[in-house]
Amino acid sequence: MTDTRRIADDIRPTGFTCLMCGACCSRGEDDGMLVLVSAPEIRAMMDYTGLTWDEIAEPYPDMMPAEGGGTFTLAWCLRRTEEACIFLDKNNRCTIYQARPLICRTYPFALEEGTLSVYACPGIGQNTVCTGAETIAEECIRRDAAERVDAERTREIFMAMDLKPNECAVVDSEGVKRIG
Repeated sequence: MTDTRRIADDIRPTGFTCLMCGACCSRGEDDGMLVLVSAPEIRAMMDYTGLTWDEIAEPYPDMMPAEGGGTFTLAWCLRRTEEACIFLDKNNRCTIYQARPLICRTYPFALEEGTLSVYACPGIGQNTVCTGAETIAEECIRRDAAERVDAERTREIFMAMDLKPNECAVVDSEGVKRIG
């Protein structure tokens, strides 16, 4: 059995149907709505929207101390308003749907060490079976592979990073980007 088929078989019984409610794109009480995005995904969104990097993404908020001084983080997040992702319109529709990040394409599903994880979503259990399971499975596999490549490249760059005292940076798969 192929990975796609095995994962689709795990997705089907969840009965997932996207309700287009925007809950996954909105800030909750715990403000856990941080959508992590890779440098290649940010570039794709830039091409699609004409927006700049800084208009699309912000550094992951948890900074860590660097050896020898400075601080860094290893991730970018989609920018948000007080209520939601900047790309969620007033009708709960994604304005960059064609260029949306892989995490958005697979939510509420993710592969974690080859096993399917299912996160809380109002769309779970809406049907007796998830009809788009194969497509979601393919996107989960693509996301998992992309995240592994991105993490390995980021790790290589991190190992060679040299921040000076008081410098602040985001380390990603493209390099060390000094910020503000």
